[in-house]
Amino acid sequence: MKALRWYGRKDLRYEDIPEPSPRPGQIKARINLAGICGSDLKEYASGPCLIAAAKAPLTIGHEFAGRVVEVGEGVTDFESGQRVSGLGYWCCGECFYCQRALYNLCLNSDFSGISVDGSMAEYLVAPSYSFYKLPDSVSDEAGALVEPLSVAIHAVRQGKVHPGDTVAIVGDGTIGLCSLLAAKAAGASEVYVVAKHKGRGEVASAMGATAVIYLSDGNPVQKMQNLTGGLGADISIECVGYPDTPQLSVELARRGGIAVIVGVFEQPGTFDFSTMTFSERTLVGSSIYVDEGRTAIALLADKRIDPSRLITSIIPLKDAVKMGFEKLLTNKEDNIKVLLKTT
Repeated sequence: MKALRWYGRKDLRYEDIPEPSPRPGQIKARINLAGICGSDLKEYASGPCLIAAAKAPLTIGHEFAGRVVEVGEGVTDFESGQRVSGLGYWCCGECFYCQRALYNLCLNSDFSGISVDGSMAEYLVAPSYSFYKLPDSVSDEAGALVEPLSVAIHAVRQGKVHPGDTVAIVGDGTIGLCSLLAAKAAGASEVYVVAKHKGRGEVASAMGATAVIYLSDGNPVQKMQNLTGGLGADISIECVGYPDTPQLSVELARRGGIAVIVGVFEQPGTFDFSTMTFSERTLVGSSIYVDEGRTAIALLADKRIDPSRLITSIIPLKDAVKMGFEKLLTNKEDNIKVLLKTT
């Protein structure tokens, strides 16, 4: 089968590899669409980041929509022909965290496209628990965004967003914009997006952001306070992963507020803890998802979330490097989510 394989920094190859078969408890899916995630882009541009170099070559990708073609021994809740999307984690089911249903914190985890072969291929094999059935009301295009939406929904839950809350999103990439959608679906009355790129900021406005605060327009903390009567946001969600963005996220939150850190960091940063001590803000991490894929699909099915504006192009898998990864690196104004078609 054809697959997009990571060999190292700026070295992705479209090549033939053996077609996989499911083991007990696994599903084999024919992939229709695979999404390029921000973490995939980091691995291409400056990796290895999360990928261990010793794993190369590795089929990357963990966002997808497809159809079941084969189930492994013991799988009874899926059958051939069903449309599916899914999440990226592989968990052991036995460690301290798995026994408490905190599968995202598993001590013995793998992850599609990071430590095991992923979804940028004609076929994907993964554990059955990482797949979700797609109803007819959810298109493959929307289904390919279930994984990043799940990340965003988990972050919103970590921030304890309630109806009427004010939320600040730091970042205008896919996760930031998905967090905008998730916060609105959770009932936030005001959602502000701190953006770097005008084009993506315009998308945020079209998707219902209360206002977009551009980094180029001055101090975003002061602007947030001006917009909120001097208070700041009840919850801020950091979706960038730069050394200075956690500090910004904390300062965007009001006294007693919550700052959620979602970004994947390549470098450590510095932090002024006095911005937490006297304000009693809470800083909390958000690691991927637990079972938020089910929620994401339900929100897509009843149209409470519409991610269609995030999709800027659908291109053949064979053209992924030139028309996908490179465009995302060089033109972030006009590109957000690029989907790869495997057929």
